[in-house]
Amino acid sequence: MKQRLGIIGCGQLSQMMAEAARRLGAQVAFLCVDETPVVAGLGLVYLPEQLDEFLAACDAITVERESIPDDILCRAAEEVGLAPGYEALVVLRQRDTQKAMLDELAIPTAPWGTANTAQDLGELLPTFGGEYVRCKRILGGYDGGGQWRVGDQLSIEHIPEEGYPLIAEAEISIERELAIIIGRDEQGNCACYPMTENAMRDGILIGSFVPADVPELLVAEAQEYATRLVNRMGYVGVLAIEFFVTGGELVVNEIAPRVHNTGHWSIGAIGADQFTQHVRLVLGAPVIHPQLDGAAAMVNLLDRMLPQTMPDGPLRTLIQTYGKGIRKGRKLGHITVMGDDAVAVRDYAEQLINELH
Repeated sequence: MKQRLGIIGCGQLSQMMAEAARRLGAQVAFLCVDETPVVAGLGLVYLPEQLDEFLAACDAITVERESIPDDILCRAAEEVGLAPGYEALVVLRQRDTQKAMLDELAIPTAPWGTANTAQDLGELLPTFGGEYVRCKRILGGYDGGGQWRVGDQLSIEHIPEEGYPLIAEAEISIERELAIIIGRDEQGNCACYPMTENAMRDGILIGSFVPADVPELLVAEAQEYATRLVNRMGYVGVLAIEFFVTGGELVVNEIAPRVHNTGHWSIGAIGADQFTQHVRLVLGAPVIHPQLDGAAAMVNLLDRMLPQTMPDGPLRTLIQTYGKGIRKGRKLGHITVMGDDAVAVRDYAEQLINELH
């Protein structure tokens, strides 16, 4: 296993990857592109003008988000080694190329199309046939931002010019929201984490429950879709897929080619949490098959809200904060609840959600 990890980014995902790397005995270097660093004390931090020094300090490089300048990604891939690879990051970071990849692999999505202008969108909308259409920026726009629900209360004219180009998706009936995390190593071996059920509020993930109470057939189908995708791309590292359940069937919502909020519950609940798994894979180690004993749930901390009390045993809790400044709707940390009784874990997590959100 290589020993010098480079992470492009200095936010909370970089923080958690670096903590995992340090536990594994690896050295860490960061390239801070445009964020406020929250990685103090975890490794040397370089700026974009110090790219040469950053690359020289690394044996393997990964990213904490997809929206990294192409010139940085290319040099990282060519001069050191980038995981996941350049193609995966470029294809999956844009919603149009991501959806096209899913179509190529026969992985179901909601009907969709692209629009570069308001006129394009006006011509596209009637093809969906429904009352509402979801419009999203092709690049960026997370946690409900950069998204518009076009229908009788919102017309095309309300979408700002900078919102284009965008994709438009037919609105579907959503019964549940699920997610799966998969890891793939350099030899092509894959391992999936237990499926999670997500709780959303205003487009923001506020909680996850693990394992999701869904039929084994759906779990197997999600695992097969995830495996098909990472194998097609020669992917190395951890990847997350968010699903909608509609009519009892899975439909992919979005893909994140990195560690993801839906996998934060794994810290403390599984030995090879998603961050440990990802770091090991990037550094060349074989994939670990995670085993969850019992159940877990994760509740995000937003704004200034903190729980007034914590549970007595047998439930266990872990609180992790990110050292970020307070801003409305910003994720400042999370609480993981763990225990043997899935009902008790979920009940307590739902109480926390009701209290905090």
